[in-house]
Amino acid sequence: MEPATAALIARAAIAAGTNKKVWTGIASVLAALCLPVILAVMCYISIASGGTEHNRAAVHLAFDGGEAPDGMPADYQAYVRQMQESFAELDAILDDIDGMTEGELCDRYLVKSVFYSLYFGADRVRLETDDYKKFADCFVDYEERTQNAEQEDGTVTLEKYTVAVAIGDKTKIFQKLASDYGVTATYEQQSNAVNVWYVAKYDTAAPTEGDEFSDWSGWNGAGDIPVYDLPANGNGSDIVQLALSRLGHPYSQALRGTGNYVDCSYLTLWCYRQIGISLPGTAAEQGRYMVEHNLTVAKESLQPGDLVFWSHKPNGRYMNITHVGIYAGDGMVVDASYSKGKVVYRPLFDNDKQVLYGRPQ
Repeated sequence: MEPATAALIARAAIAAGTNKKVWTGIASVLAALCLPVILAVMCYISIASGGTEHNRAAVHLAFDGGEAPDGMPADYQAYVRQMQESFAELDAILDDIDGMTEGELCDRYLVKSVFYSLYFGADRVRLETDDYKKFADCFVDYEERTQNAEQEDGTVTLEKYTVAVAIGDKTKIFQKLASDYGVTATYEQQSNAVNVWYVAKYDTAAPTEGDEFSDWSGWNGAGDIPVYDLPANGNGSDIVQLALSRLGHPYSQALRGTGNYVDCSYLTLWCYRQIGISLPGTAAEQGRYMVEHNLTVAKESLQPGDLVFWSHKPNGRYMNITHVGIYAGDGMVVDASYSKGKVVYRPLFDNDKQVLYGRPQ
């Protein structure tokens, strides 16, 4: 197979990431190509999101340095080297920014993860120095401050100086990338950046569900969804009682369904399963099910047993839904909380992050 063709396949794989619709569309093309190349590429198809064990190794290689293994396709070896070179440029600029910083330093893993999600697999990654500087500046705010300065004659005057303040809110960072750097990251790229950040910094996969969102305080993934005047949920009180029976049970995505472990979508799935209603297995897919089966309701029509969906951050899933809970009436909700580490009964929270309400029938 020609190198140019192999490179085209690699870039298509990276762009597709975990998008099932894209892969459905290109499956027939891949099937017609040389099997050894397909096998080599398939090992790295979600490398931009740090998904598989192979991809974790590639992410760490780009972040931590070292030579690519012989088994890695030549195109990917080139992309990793390009990332390493670009990260060196960013490190030099971040060194200068750190010298101006008061308080917490800029998270270099985050800066590089966003860069990785935007440029891994691109034909030309190496930017001009000014472009790297403009990119890095999107992760800090520059503030002018004053301080006392003693002069040679002993007098004290006020002098101005500039400090860099690290930005913690990821939503603001992506807004600055669009306004100041001129690159608008898609939700998929934002999701990939978070995935790469978790792999590079913590060597673990990013959680796809949960109500922890402190660094996405400005995020609002709401969209326009039609709502329906559905009949009352006759099973609502039973659903709430079932949910309350799990209060205090521990939260775990990895262990959900074993022992007493639950996560947010398993709690809702389990409750409705007890009354003979089957729901999909993730919060996002439960939300999709509500929309596709005309089971959405308005917030002001919520009744006990209805489902409430939140979008706390981009995760690349349907409507970027990250959390689901069961409305318990009187402004309360029962949900398996990532941030609390267990199933809780609490006031209905984060109005600005609620994106969907459903009434399973």
